Amino acid sequence: MLPKGWLAKELDDVCEKISVGLAISVTPFMRPSGVKLIRNQNIKRNYFDSSSVVFIDEDFAKSNKSKMVRRGDVVAVRTGSNIGEACVVPQEFEGALTFTTLIARPKENLLDSFYLATHINSEIGINEVNRLCAGGGKPNLNSGELKHYRISTPPLAEQKKIAQILSTWDQAIATTERLLDLARQQKKALMQQLLTGKKRFPGFEGKWKRIHLKAVLYEEKARNRSNLIDRVLSITNHSGFVLPEEQFSKRVASDDVSNYKIVKKGQFGYNPSRLNVGSFSRLDRFEEGLLSPMYVVFSINPDQLNSDYFLNWMQSNEAQQRINGSTQGSVRDSVGFDALCGFPFLLPSIKEQGKIASILSAADQEIETLQSQLDGLKQEKKALMQQLLTGKVRVKVMENHK
Repeated sequence: MLPKGWLAKELDDVCEKISVGLAISVTPFMRPSGVKLIRNQNIKRNYFDSSSVVFIDEDFAKSNKSKMVRRGDVVAVRTGSNIGEACVVPQEFEGALTFTTLIARPKENLLDSFYLATHINSEIGINEVNRLCAGGGKPNLNSGELKHYRISTPPLAEQKKIAQILSTWDQAIATTERLLDLARQQKKALMQQLLTGKKRFPGFEGKWKRIHLKAVLYEEKARNRSNLIDRVLSITNHSGFVLPEEQFSKRVASDDVSNYKIVKKGQFGYNPSRLNVGSFSRLDRFEEGLLSPMYVVFSINPDQLNSDYFLNWMQSNEAQQRINGSTQGSVRDSVGFDALCGFPFLLPSIKEQGKIASILSAADQEIETLQSQLDGLKQEKKALMQQLLTGKVRVKVMENHK
């Protein structure tokens, strides 16, 4: 049941034009300057990314005038993992061509461009795109299918107000994303300075000791022979130690886990075949757990090596170079424990390690705080969109705009 004044339409009813951009190879026609070409990487959810612009030969562009866009057109990704992402073409891309993107030109008296882009990017819109794609039996969306996109529209003034309200959330999200990216870059710069000894804190002098990691690492080989532990874990490159059902939606371990390796809180683990992509972590979340026999589990000597310091070092450029060097020439790209122990390592005093780790921990805390704020903003916007785009919550519009 639609609210009073709202209409249920298909997109073809409220658009002048729905089409697709150039669907041929444009590489031979690319030039250092000329007519701008909009590609999928320019299209973000409610945001036009102009950081990567390419140009097309002017004569070629003139012969393809029907593929040109106007300011206010809505362009959407028609294939790939981000299918359906949409944004409004800005003024500076008036007259640009598009490459395999969908183009919708709203009728100005019926549909606001920003309302349309917001609708397509919402959970409602994502579900609608999935419905249209399922009908075609393929992971892409063509212009004929987009014409049947179902959209509920309030009066035009209310559309504009809804888009305006949600754009403030987009701005807050974009600002937080920039701050988060900056915080991550700053931490990387700190790691480069502090973990190499290029920058030292007052009170710490003398050369760092040059060792190999075998001097401070110890492999843990205990198995679950008595079957006293049943918590099976895996290690991801983005979340560290996780329960398999959190990653795969179900337990994927063998019924018999007696040969699984025991890992205890504070110990480290990694997948030798995926160390090069970051499948490495320290167990902090649980007191103990089990890892598949293919994993490596080890401890450090806490008298010589600070655990937080080492965890940061394993995320550094230097560690990545060691890992990549170790897998060169290897068919399986595997880094066993012996190979890890062979890595050269500069060892500061345990006190200096602690100081460095505390600074990097503060940087991590800032990143976590910003990530939490970002997640909160996205969740709040999602809930607000659900209310506004269905008319469950109505917005007030000034009388003279009705």
